[in-house]
Amino acid sequence: MKTAFYNQDLPAAIRPLPPARERWWRLFFDHSEDALVVCRPDGTIEEANPRAMHLLALAEDAVRPTLFDFLAPASARVVADKLKQDNSRQETLAGVRLMVGQGVPQIADLLITPLDDGFSVVQLRDASRRWRMESHAQRLMTAIDATPDVIFLTDSEFRLTFVNSAFQVVTGYTIEDALGRPADFLRSPGQEASLLACRQHLENEVDWSGELVNRRADGSEYAVQANFSPIVDLVGERLGYAVFERDISLLKRLQEDLRRERNVVVSIMDSLDAAIYTLDRDFRLAHVNNFSERMPLRHGWLSWSGKPKPGVSLLEAIPDPAHREQIRQAMEQVLADGRLYETQAADPANRRHWFIRIAPWRQEGRILGLIYKVTDQTRLNELQNQLYQAQKMETVGALAAGVAHDFNNLLQAIRGHVALMLLDDLLPSPLGEPLQQIDQAATRASEITQQLLTFSRVSDENEVVLDFNEVIVEASTMARRSLKQKIEVRLEPADRPAWARLDATRAQQMLLNLCVNAIDAMPDGGRLTLANEIVELPPALAARHERPAGGKYVKCTVRDTGSGIPPDVIGKIFDPFFTTKAKGKGTGLGMSIVHGVVRHAGGLLDIETEVGQGTAFHIYLPEHATAGIATPKKNNTRKLKRGTGRVLVVDDLDLVRDFARTFLEASGYTVQVAASGEEALEILGKEEKPMDLVLTDYNMTGITGQQLIREISVRWPTTKCVLASGYLEAEERSLVEEHLGARILNKPFNIREAAELIAQLLATPAE
Repeated sequence: MKTAFYNQDLPAAIRPLPPARERWWRLFFDHSEDALVVCRPDGTIEEANPRAMHLLALAEDAVRPTLFDFLAPASARVVADKLKQDNSRQETLAGVRLMVGQGVPQIADLLITPLDDGFSVVQLRDASRRWRMESHAQRLMTAIDATPDVIFLTDSEFRLTFVNSAFQVVTGYTIEDALGRPADFLRSPGQEASLLACRQHLENEVDWSGELVNRRADGSEYAVQANFSPIVDLVGERLGYAVFERDISLLKRLQEDLRRERNVVVSIMDSLDAAIYTLDRDFRLAHVNNFSERMPLRHGWLSWSGKPKPGVSLLEAIPDPAHREQIRQAMEQVLADGRLYETQAADPANRRHWFIRIAPWRQEGRILGLIYKVTDQTRLNELQNQLYQAQKMETVGALAAGVAHDFNNLLQAIRGHVALMLLDDLLPSPLGEPLQQIDQAATRASEITQQLLTFSRVSDENEVVLDFNEVIVEASTMARRSLKQKIEVRLEPADRPAWARLDATRAQQMLLNLCVNAIDAMPDGGRLTLANEIVELPPALAARHERPAGGKYVKCTVRDTGSGIPPDVIGKIFDPFFTTKAKGKGTGLGMSIVHGVVRHAGGLLDIETEVGQGTAFHIYLPEHATAGIATPKKNNTRKLKRGTGRVLVVDDLDLVRDFARTFLEASGYTVQVAASGEEALEILGKEEKPMDLVLTDYNMTGITGQQLIREISVRWPTTKCVLASGYLEAEERSLVEEHLGARILNKPFNIREAAELIAQLLATPAE
C-alpha cells in the first residue's frame, strides 16, 4: 500500500530535508493516529497519509480534491482564510464540521502548520466522541437544572460541591450560601437516628433511601424523600455523594387527607347497625366493618366459623347450595348492570330475620367490586307486627267501646230495676234469691264489657300492686272448673311475695285465658303448671325487645304438656279473632287480651314451644318493692240515700230513662226526663228556676252529654251535673271533672252509690 497519493515526491518545502530527517518525517507522516494532509494555499491536497485517506475516503487515482470539499460551508470559509494567511504560527480550529461518506457530519479539531512556499500541513483529529460526550453532559446539566427535585453533590466529607437550580427554589438558599457547607445544615433537629442510618449505609457503599424533614432558609419545614448514592472513581476511591431529594409535603398532606377521609368512611361503616362486606370483582373480601363482629356467626345466609378474613370468597360462607347460587347470580347481575339487589333471609331456628342488599362499589364511574350489606330486621319486624297489632287493637277497641256503651245501657236497666226490687222489704222471699242471681249475672256481664276494652283502651284506673303468688292460686282454683279428669294442676309459687302492679281483674283474666288454652291443648290429659319466680331479664330477651338487661322481674309461667304451637301459627296467635279451634269453640280474643294486659303493665311475653311436647308462656312483669292492694268499701245497707231537689234525666234510651226516673223518685227527688240534649236545653230554658241537678248520658245522637254539660255550665252555673257513661278515655274524664266541674258515674252503676253521690252533690252549696 502506498503511503502517499498524487506523487511520490515530497512537497518542495520538505524535499531539502536530509535523508535521515526525511525518513523520520515519512514514518511520522504515514503512521500518525491523526489524519494528515499537505495543502496548497488554495486548499488543494498534495499529499495525505493513510489515516486521512480513510477518514476522507480518498482514492489514489482521483482528481486532486481540495480540503474544502470535505468541510461544511461555514467551516470551509474559516479554513480557507487561515491557509491564505502568510503566517508562521500554528492555528488551531476546534469543532470543525466534516462532510464525508454519505454526507454524515463528523466533528474534528484542525491544527494548521505553515510550511514553505505557502504549503501547510493540516492535522485532523476526530473529535466526534468528545463532542458527543460534551453534548451529552450539556444535555444532562440542562435536565438536572430543569427537574423540580433537588439534586446536589458533596465531597467525601458531605460538603456541598454542586447544587441544581431547584435547590435554590425549594430551600431558599443561594448557590453561594450552600457550596462548601455540610449538607446537614438543611436538616431539622430530631433526625439523628435517620442520618446515622444513612451514613452507615453509605460507608458500606450501599445506597440509602428514606424520609427526612428539612428546614428552609425562612425556617419553615418540609418533608422530603431522599436518596443518597456514593460516587467512586475507577480505582474505587470515594469522591463524594450524589443526593436526590423530592419535596413530598403536598403528597404527605394528600395522604393525610386521604387517611382522614378513609377513617371517616370506615367510621361511618362501623357505626351502621349492619354487617358490611366490601368485595372485589371475584367476590373476595376486601374489607369488613366492625359491626359484623357483633352479629351472630350465622346471619344473612352467611355462616362464618370465625372472624371473616380479607381474601376469602364470600360464596364460601354460604353453606346452602340454593342460596349460594342465588347470591352468585345476583352479584354477577349487579356487576353487569350496576343495579341494587335486595332480598330477605330468615333463620327459623333462631327466629331472626335479615335484610340483604348488594350494591355496586364504584370509583370514577367504574365498578370495582360489590358491597354486601346484612341488616338484622328481627326487631323491625317485631315493631311492624306490634304496629299492625296495635292498629287492629285500635279497630277492635273502637268497636268494643261502642258495644260496651250500648250493652252497659241495657245492663243498667236490668241491674237498676233488680236493685229497686230488692229494696222492697215486702218482696216475697222466693223471688229474692232469683233476683240476686239476675243481679250477679248482670254484674258478670258488665265485667265482660269492660274486658272488651282491654284490647287497646287500657287505663291505670284500677291498677294495684298484687302478690302473683296469690294470683296464680286464684287462677288455678277457677281453672279447675274447666279441667278434664286427666289433667294435673301444679303450683310453684316464688319463695317470697311476687309483687307486680296491674289490674286484679285483668290479671286473673290473663291467666285464665292462658289456662283455658293450655287445657284445650291437652285433650288426652297432661299437666298444667303455674309457676312464679323473681328473676333478672335475660340478655337475649332484653336485646330482642331493646330493654336494658338486668332489673328485677316477676316471671309468671303457664306451662302445659300439650300439642305445642306449629311454627306457621305462632306469629298469628296474638291477632284478634285468630283461632285454631273449631267453629264455636273459641272467639280468638283470649291471646289478644293477654298481649294487651302484659304490654300495658310494662312487661314482656316470651313463648317456649315444641310441637308434640307442650308450650310455656313466660310473662315478665316489673317487680314492685311493696304491696298496695286496694280493698273496695262495701255498702251493706239495703236502703237508698234520700234527698230533695229537682233532677233532669237525659238519655236517648227509654229503658235507662225509665229506670233512672224510678230510682230517683224512690230516693225522694222530683224528676223530669229528656230523650236528647236538644230537648234537655229546651226544658231547662223554660224553667223559672235552674234545675238542681242534671244526670245525662255521654254518648247521644246530636248534642253529646259532654257538650250539654259545657252549655249548662255557661247558662246555668248553679246546676250540678253528673255524666253517666259505659266508658271514658282519660283525657275526656279529666275534661269533664276538672274543667267542667261535673262528676262521673260508670255504667252500669250501683243505685246506692249513685244515690249517695247525688245526695252529696245537692247537699253541697253552689259556688
